[in-house]
Amino acid sequence: MVPKLRFKEFDEQWKEKKLDNLFSTFKSGKSITSEAIYPLGSYPVYGGNGLRGYTDQYTHSGEYFLIGRQGALCGNVNIVNGEVYISEHAIACQANTENDTGFLAQKLRHLNLNRISESSAQPGLSIDKLKKIKIAVPKAKEQNKIAVFFSSVDNKITLLEKQYELLCKYKKGMMQKLFNQEFRFKDDNDEEFPDWDYVNAGELFKNSSNKKHDGDLPILAVTQEYGVVNRDSINIDIKSSQASINTYKKIDAGDFVISLRSFQGGIEYSHLEGICSPAYTVLKSTKLIIDGFYRFFLKKDSFIEELSQTVVGIRDGKQISYQAFASLDLPYPSLSEQAKIANFLSIIDDKITAKKIELDKVKNWKQGMLQQMLV
Repeated sequence: MVPKLRFKEFDEQWKEKKLDNLFSTFKSGKSITSEAIYPLGSYPVYGGNGLRGYTDQYTHSGEYFLIGRQGALCGNVNIVNGEVYISEHAIACQANTENDTGFLAQKLRHLNLNRISESSAQPGLSIDKLKKIKIAVPKAKEQNKIAVFFSSVDNKITLLEKQYELLCKYKKGMMQKLFNQEFRFKDDNDEEFPDWDYVNAGELFKNSSNKKHDGDLPILAVTQEYGVVNRDSINIDIKSSQASINTYKKIDAGDFVISLRSFQGGIEYSHLEGICSPAYTVLKSTKLIIDGFYRFFLKKDSFIEELSQTVVGIRDGKQISYQAFASLDLPYPSLSEQAKIANFLSIIDDKITAKKIELDKVKNWKQGMLQQMLV
């Protein structure tokens, strides 16, 4: 039993062993109350889903990996080092002298332990059941080399994740400063732009219920994560009769859409032409605007908070009417300043997208290497 890909100096067969025979420590951590966990402190407290906070004592010292025991994320694996407090919601795992903790962490993470969790209401892992699982392992020297290799890949992923998070944080901060006018650009003559006007949203956008189409346009879905997209691209299997399609509203590129979740994620912008469910409110600009300016403004946190105050209905029946949206005040700076702000934020968006692509590429590459290097 050997992997498809391995370091050239190794050629011995891997052997199947029970987890119980691979670890010196494989048990739940120690209970801790929420009152004993602080935002800052001497020792980090780890639960099944990662860092919970800090406390003034530790339960474990050295390199361990933690397996989440309960909840939707049970089975996830995180490596910790140093003096730490491991709570009862995680299984603390440390290899014995014949094995490598880092290698076993990668191996069990690749196994996707969540699939063997018990109870659908509150998923959980049985330690006794885990101990009986058999996995193929090489000798310690090869384990260590594999662990070091994947550790360097994980470090690269961590770095890219931090860079991605910093870009997102920078964008959020600049949106706040730009839309609050704490920071303002100057025009092409290095002069200050005029003061901003504020108008009711109803003066900038009208409610469009255009249903003049032959039903041959693509059906669009409005999502918080991806914006306005072709419904087929997100694997939503909804069968629509021709009669219902005839009631769908037409969306043009450049329209904005109030979705059923706009009170959580703001108003979406469409780059596409298509049709959508009549449950959506389609907004068309009635004054000359720079689309990009409002594409960012209508997704900023403070606007979403203001929008959420206009919601009617409860639970899944929540909705935002056009009339409620139309009553809100929106900024209307000069078109030149709108364009400057939109271009600036679009550049940041492009950098965020590029960083996300780079991050996903490394993650996918690692996944491919795991499949080839682990039996």
